[in-house]
Amino acid sequence: MQITQKALVLEYLKKNKSITSWEAIRYHRITRLASVIYDLRKEGYEFFVTKDTRGGKTWAKYILLKELL
Repeated sequence: MQITQKALVLEYLKKNKSITSWEAIRYHRITRLASVIYDLRKEGYEFFVTKDTRGGKTWAKYILLKELL
């Protein structure tokens, strides 16, 4: 059985409370994290998003606020 990208991201978030696109690429080879987060939001998960900029590059950090029961 193949594990979905949503399942991988959720598992990571439950352990680490947040994820960035770099972490998604590095640990799970997920290159479209925003798309996975979008799908999770449609399922009822809630996220807080922060943006960080360094060296002229900006990226988002997704923090899981609410898990489904």
